[in-house]
Parts: sequence; structure tokens; C-alpha cells
Amino acid sequence: MGNLNRRLVHHSGGQPEGVIRRKVLSRLTDEELERLEEALLADARAGEQPPLTNELLEKMKRSEAEATEQQRRNAKKGATQ
Repeated sequence: MGNLNRRLVHHSGGQPEGVIRRKVLSRLTDEELERLEEALLADARAGEQPPLTNELLEKMKRSEAEATEQQRRNAKKGATQ
């Protein structure tokens, strides 16, 4: 994950990490999000980090849904202008 974070920050043009992560997550398909979730859980089970709580997973999913909705609204706005 550290290598991924460094690459994201390098290509971000100085945007805050939270913005970068939301952008990346908003572009993932449901299948990709599920694979990412499984990979994170597998890492946690291997003892590399504490397991994610259901609350955190739900927060990530809500954040992704909000980003998708915002993109939809922005696209709709752009189409009507």
C-alpha cells in the first residue's frame, strides 16, 4: 500500500491524499471494490494490520457512493449548460 500511496501522491499534482483516494475509489467497479476489500481483509488476517471494522467498511462504501453521485450530478450539470 505504501508504494501505491507514493505513486498516487506523485501523480496528484499536490492534491490532498483524501481527495486522491476518493477519486481512485470512485473509478473502481463493484467487482474491483470487492477484490480490494477482500485483499485488505486477507492482510488483516495475516496479522499485518488490525482488521477493518464494519463501520469503516461502510464508511468507505458510503464515501464511494457519494463520490459517484457527485460525478453524476456534475455530468448532468455539464450537459445542461
